[in-house]
Amino acid sequence: MNRLTHFFRRLHNVLGLIVGAQVVLWVASGLYFSLRPIEEVRGEHLRSPAHTMITELPDSDAPVSGILAAVGEPVMALKVKPWLGRPVWEAETHSGKLMFDYASGQPLSPVSEADARLVAEAAWVGEGDLASFALIAEAPPEAGRGAGRPMWRAEFEGEDKATFWIDPQAGDVAAVRTDWWRTFDLFWGLHIMDWTNRETISSWWMKLFSFGALMLSLAGIWLVVDRLLKGRILK
Repeated sequence: MNRLTHFFRRLHNVLGLIVGAQVVLWVASGLYFSLRPIEEVRGEHLRSPAHTMITELPDSDAPVSGILAAVGEPVMALKVKPWLGRPVWEAETHSGKLMFDYASGQPLSPVSEADARLVAEAAWVGEGDLASFALIAEAPPEAGRGAGRPMWRAEFEGEDKATFWIDPQAGDVAAVRTDWWRTFDLFWGLHIMDWTNRETISSWWMKLFSFGALMLSLAGIWLVVDRLLKGRILK
């Protein structure tokens, strides 16, 4: 028993040095994750819900065959959606979404700066005003589905602060980012031990440190039980 206890004590000390810092990060990040609802972290309270419905369509519409031909690649879905107070065609492809005028079939993608600004201002329901608006040639990962390609970035400042990423192809808000979300994203990367993409939760680092943390806990339990049996828990 003494030899086994000595082994677990040494194991507990060694693992404490190796995985202890990561265990602290897991606990600290878990605490941070619980401080606010995930909907608030995503900035959903700063963005108007997309409940607009089409109640009336123009008498004439562009031929579907013309829309499909104009896309230039296989179309997975084609639908009519409301956009800035009027109906438009939206074609979904493997490379993204494209918009076309409902009546004429003329391409609307990529949207102009004026229209993109209108999209951002229509979606904003927070306390503050549009402070800056710019086209980013290569959007960062925080832009969501628009990462790595041109995206409009709208910065709102005031009592509430947020960044709206507007997709020039789809003409909608691709992502809403706040300082709280950026901190959340940083902690998430530390939590899952994916420090770059912050997506993979099954890396070997994660598996090894999780196993190490488990052994650290089991060794600690053994040491506590051993002290209990010897009546030395408070000594």
